[in-house]
Amino acid sequence: MNVLLVNASPQKNQASTQLIAQAMVNTLADSSEVKIDTLDATKLPHIDQRYVQVLCGAASSQTQSASLDLSDELIASLEKADLVIITSPMHNYTLPSSLKCWLDHVVRAGKTFEITSTGKQPLLEDKPVYILISSGGVFSGEQAYQPDFFTPYMKEILSTIGLTKLHFFSIEGTAGDQQVVEQQIQKIQKQVCEHLSLNV
Repeated sequence: MNVLLVNASPQKNQASTQLIAQAMVNTLADSSEVKIDTLDATKLPHIDQRYVQVLCGAASSQTQSASLDLSDELIASLEKADLVIITSPMHNYTLPSSLKCWLDHVVRAGKTFEITSTGKQPLLEDKPVYILISSGGVFSGEQAYQPDFFTPYMKEILSTIGLTKLHFFSIEGTAGDQQVVEQQIQKIQKQVCEHLSLNV
């Protein structure tokens, strides 16, 4: 099984969501051979003027090749994966710029979706996507005190390219009692691994 692990946390491997992701990988490895393609989204360059010019058809073929190389590589990794794991913090009620940057590279007209007279049509084959979110505040359930623009955006943007098998798991209130946070991490680890065992 090919697994694409996209890490959008500035805390790198120290992030709580990364601990859960590693537990997921271990669970998958128990039942099949697993190949991990790890991507540090915090190191990705944002799309630039040349990239936009290429997409608008206002650049030379030489510029086009150089500008879209990274995008092509990221899309190829996504296409190759049998399962995707995205680990990310919630920043200011939504996704961090690092994750948005990865999305800007892989959500691309003519490659992962096409524009038709009836709207955008996805081009990717669907596959399971596990999205692990950490948040200093609480955004779900009866105790929620802040909005969540992360989840609806991810559902909409990923469905645009054909990814609809989305599974969200969140660790919330990480700015609070660390003992409670540790208990929450263990609980989510168990839930995610059980879900994997039953559905993958």
